[in-house]
Amino acid sequence: MADDQTPKIPSKQSPRIGHLLRGRRRELDLTLDAVAEATSLTKGFLSEVERDKTSPSVASLVRLCEVLNMPVGDLFSSPESAIVRADERAPIKFGGTGVSDHLLTPSSSVRFQAIWSEIEPGGTGGEQLYSLRAEEEFVIVVSGELALVLEDETFILKEGDAMTFDPRRPHTFYNPSKTEPTTTIFVMTPRPR
Repeated sequence: MADDQTPKIPSKQSPRIGHLLRGRRRELDLTLDAVAEATSLTKGFLSEVERDKTSPSVASLVRLCEVLNMPVGDLFSSPESAIVRADERAPIKFGGTGVSDHLLTPSSSVRFQAIWSEIEPGGTGGEQLYSLRAEEEFVIVVSGELALVLEDETFILKEGDAMTFDPRRPHTFYNPSKTEPTTTIFVMTPRPR
């Protein structure tokens, strides 16, 4: 798995979130140095993220949003209707390597967010464990296998398996297969603001 700050080239389909992060940083009148110190990420790495030249791991993105005092969901846009057609899913970049995410719920949804994730063989949320400011997280494996690391325990979920856990506990995920992709649905219930 790649190091947290190893540049990852975003795919052409990846949404651009760098301008939103830079805008929020400037709105808070924070320098790159201040954000780098608060997140334990390098200034150069943060600059690359803000220019959409690299994609952060999930843990890095969560830390960055916490320092910028913004919910991760604010980075993603989607149709405002209750129906999200398969061919109209909004691509999001929640972080990680070899992971393609699409929002299944409108970005305005406040009760929960659902994310359709396609994970390449060996794809991961990152080596570093992360936690989310949410009440509950649910994952179901649509196809393939998913390894979910929750603190010091690893759970292997196969097609059709589901798991619910407290996302405030440190965790990450990866596709343990070297040849088969994995498709999952992650559902999170945000904490009240």
